[in-house]
Amino acid sequence: MTDKSLNELERYIDLALGNVPELKQDEKRRWLGEFRERVVFALTEDQIKRREAKKVLEEKIKNGEAKKLIMNMKIAPEISGRFMELAAKYDLDYKSVDLPNQKGDIALVLASDDAVNVENVVLEELPSMPDKFYQSRSRKLCKDHMEELKNEAPMYVDEFEEVTFFDKMVGIKCGVCEDNSKDGVMI
Repeated sequence: MTDKSLNELERYIDLALGNVPELKQDEKRRWLGEFRERVVFALTEDQIKRREAKKVLEEKIKNGEAKKLIMNMKIAPEISGRFMELAAKYDLDYKSVDLPNQKGDIALVLASDDAVNVENVVLEELPSMPDKFYQSRSRKLCKDHMEELKNEAPMYVDEFEEVTFFDKMVGIKCGVCEDNSKDGVMI
């Protein structure tokens, strides 16, 4: 028997035993078991560790196309836990996969049940909150800093409140302005 006929015989036996050949194996190894056309968004191993990753992913989930969140089992539990909470919050199916022959560095995939028309599913750079705002996260912002945040990082605006007239009356100040005055920088 030639190699070609032996190969055909092996395929015939596999089919007879119920082993259906898998389509696009390489593609599925890269996208954690999903077809590329179903991927709405993905994070790399480096990106998933960044503080902005959860917020960016939540924004992608809100568009409504995603139905499941798939994570690589290699991701540390303290990191994967944050994303499991997000999946539960938005009622997404969640699973962890272990692909020993995975291609690439994808750590998380947000996928649909159907094909979606999303070109760039992996961002080169995650949008980040400027440090001066990050340092003032649990505090209110003045009108100027709120406008600055809207221009620089609009996805983070919902994490802040604007200082109101009443706040000013009781002595509550803008967190960024206070931090800058402590550092000796006046705005």
